[in-house]
Amino acid sequence: MSAVLTRRSLLTRSLALVSVLVGTVALTPACAGAHRYDIVTLSGPPRGEPASLAVAPAVLLDAGQIDLAPDGAVYRSRPFTPEQEHGPPLPPPTPQQKALLNVFYANLFVGKIWHGGGYELLPEVGNQVRSLGISLSLQRPYAEQAQQWTDDTIAAVLTERGASWTPVGSSIEAALAPPRRTSVRGTQALDGEDNQNLPNFTLIPTALDPAALPKGITADQILVPIIVHYFAHNGGWFLGQADGCPAGARFRILWVLYDVASGRVVTWGDISTRYVEPYFYTPNDVQLQDYLIQAETRMRSALSKSLLR
Repeated sequence: MSAVLTRRSLLTRSLALVSVLVGTVALTPACAGAHRYDIVTLSGPPRGEPASLAVAPAVLLDAGQIDLAPDGAVYRSRPFTPEQEHGPPLPPPTPQQKALLNVFYANLFVGKIWHGGGYELLPEVGNQVRSLGISLSLQRPYAEQAQQWTDDTIAAVLTERGASWTPVGSSIEAALAPPRRTSVRGTQALDGEDNQNLPNFTLIPTALDPAALPKGITADQILVPIIVHYFAHNGGWFLGQADGCPAGARFRILWVLYDVASGRVVTWGDISTRYVEPYFYTPNDVQLQDYLIQAETRMRSALSKSLLR
């Protein structure tokens, strides 16, 4: 296991708790007769656009997941059918597969999610409901797609606004510290039918290490887009979603504006977008891309309204 992977895994496990929740929520018409949150934006303190700005390439909040199980992983809590129950026992998951499942449970997964086999209560996760079987795959192509989309879109939004900025030619991942994480207490409007695992959580960015930034950055401030998750899925039961959810997609970006000299956080925005197709459960891979495009469209709209405002 590489040193980079080890560091990424340690960063994920070291996410701490903080009790801060601020922002605005956009509501749109419903799936399955209920309202759903299509865009949720949480914001840091107001701040005008900096006089000089550098923009770093997008990074994944949990970059180590790409190498945990490169060919994907399939999990079943038990056989799907009575006939299978009389066959050979299911092989136990490898440590790498278990680690990837934990990334999924933490809502940091980037890739394709495929539910199967109905649902049941899982004792190992507090007797919460989850699909009986779940397959996680395509981490690298989805990650590359998400990073390219984020880089291109943030560049376009800033350019359209007439902002003055310069790109950073290399990743600044080595300079970043993990954001503080806290679970959201109580129930939310979509609990039981949402397309991500419970519990929900907030993220608050922390200072970076200016000494670890790439050389040659002359701007006063640097904008760093962090991809929290980016996935598409068929219909099924995410962890804790007792009513299940139809097919769809999710995209979440935490963008952070840092002071280059000190590394302190100047301001930030946490944008989460979702799309589900009502009453549809079995998309093909082309339709999964349609769902991601829907989530991306919502993300671009939110970035246009809130980036550095």
